[in-house]
Amino acid sequence: MARTSLRDTLPQVIVAGAETGPLPALLAAGDGMHQPVGAVLDHLEGWFDPMRAPDPMVCYLASWVDLDWLTLPESPTRARSTLPGGAAPLRDLLCASADLAARRGTVGGIVRFLEVATRRTGFAVEDAGGFHLRVRLPEGGEDLADTVARIVAATKPAHVTAEVLAAGAPATDISEVALAPSPTASAPVGATAVRPPAGPDPGPPAPPATPPAPPSAPPTPAAAEGQP
Repeated sequence: MARTSLRDTLPQVIVAGAETGPLPALLAAGDGMHQPVGAVLDHLEGWFDPMRAPDPMVCYLASWVDLDWLTLPESPTRARSTLPGGAAPLRDLLCASADLAARRGTVGGIVRFLEVATRRTGFAVEDAGGFHLRVRLPEGGEDLADTVARIVAATKPAHVTAEVLAAGAPATDISEVALAPSPTASAPVGATAVRPPAGPDPGPPAPPATPPAPPSAPPTPAAAEGQP
């Protein structure tokens, strides 16, 4: 949309003498100050389009769909994407946010989120039983382990544990993995709680030992001499 100059908003009696004196310079300065705001308003719809918005605005839009945990503030008014591909995969996640939210917590939803966020395929999520998931990286995807661990922690069901394994890595023996910790636990995503080894039943605790009797008092001199 074409922007009008401040000159066009002035009364005609002032515009008639606007060719001389300081007024032309003042009008040019005012138009220059309004130009950045006008440029934004002329293309306002682009600021809310994930594929057209500037990178800082993309990080702000991420907070609207609960994806701001994938951003890192750089200043009070600016943030950046923490994904390996920068803002590009974050734009893809914004476009797919409705579908991802509907499938959140499911195996398909986790795999889809990982594929969009990393722009890689080949992820596998296995149900190991005992409320435990195994997430396998694609071939050659070991550099994505930290990113995948963060995403799995945020998208898995709250009542399960999870571990991230490289392609072909041996699986953890699920018989030694305890039930899922509390959602507020601070353990890392890939950590597993191990049960203590089983041992013989120690039985009931032993009663406390009886304290020794106090020593008897020594006999008095009178008792020793045998009083009648």
